[in-house]
Amino acid sequence: MLAYREKNNLIHQLHPVTSLTLVGVAFFLSLVFSHPVYLLGLLLAMGVIIWAAGIFQEWKVYLKFSISMMVIIIVINSLFSRNGTTVLFAGTEIPLLGQFKITLEAIAYGGGMGLKLLVIISIFCFYTYGIHPDKPLKLLSRWGNKSVLVIILTTRLFPLMTQDFKRISEVQQCRGVQLKTGKWVKRVQNYIPIFSVLLVSSLERALKLAESMHTRGFGSGPQSWYYRDLWRPRDYLIIVALTLSLVWGLWTVLKGWSSYAYYPRLTPLHPAEIRGAGTVSIGLLVPALLSWGWEKWPKLKSKI
Repeated sequence: MLAYREKNNLIHQLHPVTSLTLVGVAFFLSLVFSHPVYLLGLLLAMGVIIWAAGIFQEWKVYLKFSISMMVIIIVINSLFSRNGTTVLFAGTEIPLLGQFKITLEAIAYGGGMGLKLLVIISIFCFYTYGIHPDKPLKLLSRWGNKSVLVIILTTRLFPLMTQDFKRISEVQQCRGVQLKTGKWVKRVQNYIPIFSVLLVSSLERALKLAESMHTRGFGSGPQSWYYRDLWRPRDYLIIVALTLSLVWGLWTVLKGWSSYAYYPRLTPLHPAEIRGAGTVSIGLLVPALLSWGWEKWPKLKSKI
């Protein structure tokens, strides 16, 4: 089924350029940051934005997968990495691998890399559920409207076919057709009519779409829009805040505050690093803060 569901909040009604800028800045910073405090700040900021966008339940599914992957990374790195001076457990010699040992630095490094993966997956979760899939492509339509149309139709094909398959399967089961029980040969035979109806349904949808495009005069003249995405004050405020966060994030990279050395011993934390991470996170939190104010104060809603 189509993942995106538009909700009545500020984040879902942002200009697509603003939403893509948010995703781009967060993704870029997640790649250049290696300090766990900075990554944790990014994760906290994305979590608050996802919560404000009303897609926290969808994010929980991503969290379950990400945390399991994070645990696997920590276990593999702690078992196979021999670096680090703080030995937590030492075992016997292993041929070709040397002495088996588990170090605190190896566990911390695996946790840091798992945290980076968790941040990146959270960013893509927001892109999937917080941005209308057609709006980013719509931005490119003025330079290649036919190519964009093909991409939109292609990305919608699988969700629509999934919906049709589920609907047709339910109808067949109501008629007494066994799709999940019996011999596998019989089950395969029972699925053949479903695929036949699915093919006919897809052809009918393609024919209706072609008739609709022909009726609306697609390709017969200059492109027009029924609805245009407007720039509003909230978009400018968020763009400015994201730009400041990006500039400050790059400054911390140049100063070396956002980098972290796990080996040979964990580097102690400094107040400047924590302040830098907090400043970056505050800039990313501006969309969530405006969204909450937008819902709470009607006067602010009318202004932005």
